[in-house]
Amino acid sequence: ANPRFLRFLADVAMDVTTPRGASLVLGAVLVFLLTWVALHHFTQREVGWFAFLGSLTGFSLSFLIILLVPYDISQTLSGGDKVLMPFSWDMMYWASFLLCWVTYPLLSEYEAASGFTVAGRLMSLRSTWCGLYVAGTVLLLLCLVVGGFSVLAPWCLAMANAWALLVSSLLMAYGLVAVPRQFWWQASPSFELKRLYCSAVALDEARLGTQYELQDTIAEARLETAQRSAQFWDPSLERAFALLQLTMEECELLHLELTNGVPGRPHQPACGSTPRRLEQAEDVAPRVDYLAQLHGALRQASIEARRTACRWEELINRCLLLEDIEENLLPSILETSTLWTWGPLRWLCQLPVLRTAWHKLVVLWLSILRSRVLRLVALATGALSVLILSRQIMLFFDMNGPWAFGSLTQGTQAVYVLTLGYLVGTTYWSSFRWRAAGWYGLYSNRNTDTGSLLWCATLLSRLVTPLSYHFLLLIQAKGTSFQAALDEMDVVPTLLP
Repeated sequence: ANPRFLRFLADVAMDVTTPRGASLVLGAVLVFLLTWVALHHFTQREVGWFAFLGSLTGFSLSFLIILLVPYDISQTLSGGDKVLMPFSWDMMYWASFLLCWVTYPLLSEYEAASGFTVAGRLMSLRSTWCGLYVAGTVLLLLCLVVGGFSVLAPWCLAMANAWALLVSSLLMAYGLVAVPRQFWWQASPSFELKRLYCSAVALDEARLGTQYELQDTIAEARLETAQRSAQFWDPSLERAFALLQLTMEECELLHLELTNGVPGRPHQPACGSTPRRLEQAEDVAPRVDYLAQLHGALRQASIEARRTACRWEELINRCLLLEDIEENLLPSILETSTLWTWGPLRWLCQLPVLRTAWHKLVVLWLSILRSRVLRLVALATGALSVLILSRQIMLFFDMNGPWAFGSLTQGTQAVYVLTLGYLVGTTYWSSFRWRAAGWYGLYSNRNTDTGSLLWCATLLSRLVTPLSYHFLLLIQAKGTSFQAALDEMDVVPTLLP
């Protein structure tokens, strides 16, 4: 066994018995449970347990890093015994690295692959990204065998950090300006309604486009199943038709749900969708491959239609709420009590005292506090954005100033958590305003599919660690265990931030 690893286990066992170590363990468990509850609120029931647990681990590790980096700074400034050692950060970092750079991309490609069996979906993973990932994995393994982990680790650290900082430099610059502006706009219902009305046109066109695409794909699948021949029988072909029929029925129900039973446009057969001759049914393998591609197209069309419908529903609900606030139409006790959908909260809502108190709080928030609090939040976030941008400029020109971020090294742990959380939050929020993000997102009421969940977990896991390292550079903190774990990439100076 590795003596360093055994010594680390002994130190962990000894530190857990201390009050600070026990509080860290309890805090990590609490973060994991809260993340599980939040993801359960967003994730669809059809999401596999492996993808859910992987996403849960990635989100939990990201939140833990945001909370533990300020704790590491406080430990370093206090000069006491450290509970978080560099080896602890190594374990968290490499676990997050394997998830966001290896596991999540492969799971996303597998989810988007077409096939009726696990082996069939694996065989269809022939895209360019999968080839690059396989080639990169083989190259990493060769480097690991030849040079060892100590040679390979700095390059992985530097390349991941360079990618994240290249992306976050654009997203963070946009978010630091857009987030305070967004809070300021939301404080004015009339102004926010004008902005939402303008965006509703484009969103409605996209929603109808995905519904038409779903309708055309369903019609093509229906045409294919109608051409099914009873003269030829093959187990793989029968299974393909059965799964295609099941998925088609689910998509038809989804289309009726999204359109409220309103008939869409007439189906126009696409090029190449001419009826097949029955003699061609003897060639089983190409027919099964075609059915697998049609099955994958059905699934993808249904996912896109559901995502745009969720975006449209969120927009409609926001517009209705803002219109009620603008016209001073405050909700009744019955309307506010229906907001509590979770079981224990729904039971508490049956108590008249709590129901009345909750209604008064909602009315007070909507009528008086909402606009004032949002404007205060906009001013506070704007001031914090100015501080971050000023320190960013000073860091670029290698300048120091007492009025900027350098004074935060004497702050409290809560200040560090707030600042780092704001830095990561603005960057992560900006990524969903990116056109490349498409319709990915976290949709409430259990409407988030596997692809969206993995995309959100991938992006957050890739951004948190480099942004935390960049945060330490902004506040000029030195000597932390987190920096000691990531300073291995100093051997690659051209890729340093």
